[in-house]
Amino acid sequence: MTLDYFDGKKLSLCPTYPEESWRKTNPEIFFLPENEVINFEGNNTLENLQNHFLPWKVAFRSENLLSDKINDLTEFLGSSSIEIIKNELARIIFVEVFHGRVDISASNSLKSSVEYSSKPSEIESIAPNSDIGFALASRLKASSPHEFCISINNSNNNEVPLIIVKNNTSPDFSQSYSAMKIEIEKGSRADLLLIDGRAPFNYHRHSIVIHEKSVLNQFWLQYSSNEMNKSVSLYERSVKLSANATFNDAQLFLPEGNSRVTSNVIFQGEKGQANSGGAVVSLKGKFDYEPIQHHKKPQCQSALNLKMILASRARSVFQGLVKIDKNAGKTKAFQLNKNLLLSKQARVDASPRLEILPNDVVCKHGSATGEVDQKQLYYMATRGFSPTEAKKLIIHSFARETLNNLSEASVLLPIAEATLEHVLVNTLDKV
Repeated sequence: MTLDYFDGKKLSLCPTYPEESWRKTNPEIFFLPENEVINFEGNNTLENLQNHFLPWKVAFRSENLLSDKINDLTEFLGSSSIEIIKNELARIIFVEVFHGRVDISASNSLKSSVEYSSKPSEIESIAPNSDIGFALASRLKASSPHEFCISINNSNNNEVPLIIVKNNTSPDFSQSYSAMKIEIEKGSRADLLLIDGRAPFNYHRHSIVIHEKSVLNQFWLQYSSNEMNKSVSLYERSVKLSANATFNDAQLFLPEGNSRVTSNVIFQGEKGQANSGGAVVSLKGKFDYEPIQHHKKPQCQSALNLKMILASRARSVFQGLVKIDKNAGKTKAFQLNKNLLLSKQARVDASPRLEILPNDVVCKHGSATGEVDQKQLYYMATRGFSPTEAKKLIIHSFARETLNNLSEASVLLPIAEATLEHVLVNTLDKV
């Protein structure tokens, strides 16, 4: 990377030359002035730039507090989801991330299969060959020198932990930063519910490592309050799969202000599988999503189904990338984007991309944008549905398909279904 201005004594600047994946979003909005940037503890970053030993402070709370902590999620998930989660108390690991501190509440029976640590993070761009991504990563390193790590090793235990991460969800902080790593050790399984924050400025990175013959089911929720219409949020995720690893993923984004998500699923071993679905529900603001499926090894399969529902003057950008290296033959990769516009002022810019070097692959991608089908509305009207009821049912059915990648055996599926229903009921009333 050509970052001669990053010397560890000052914060990196935004590269001035353009990059294809940033063509619709100005990256400068994520580079706050140096004197305004704080670190993950809420202190001035420049004053602490040379102090690389800033670990997360970890506090273990009584498992008796689990019910109260779960109740606090009602605003995000809805009451139906909360009731489902409460039936899983015996296998819950509840992780709450604050400024510089992590609180953990978990059942005593899970302690032998879970390890927690704080380790120095690396400067790494989530998107390949991106100087802008590298410059942003160096800023995150300055604001969050350590990453909080959770390691799951339950290969000899039938109990599958449900990890709930509530990450900087308080809007009271002006800026929030976090770097988190979740590692699923060989032959292990886990369910992960991740809820990301809503400060006026957010920068959160999640690194997920799924080792050989391991399985991770994830439901990722990014929630913004109605007051955050001027917020700036950057969410980054890397998922690295070893041989025969499986990743089942559902995402739900409720953006306000300016939001950008970069997600890179990387196949580092043969015969890995990753199945992702995502729903974006936006009434205003701008949402930029760059999903990457990077196949480095042969005989792997990946699929992404992303659907956006946009109302009012919402704007969105989709720029997916399927990247298949030369030695990744016999790959199967699919990427689909569909967008539903609920107003004449909403806009979508979709640009799916392919970079394929080998010949013996199966790869499909596509994008489509449209309004609610008037023929469907007419048909449902003949069945006794009012126009409002019919429209809500069509929208719900459109979004529900993105949850199909979650395993039916995982409790995350009913949680995601109930959360989606909660979100759509609250959102569609405003359309």
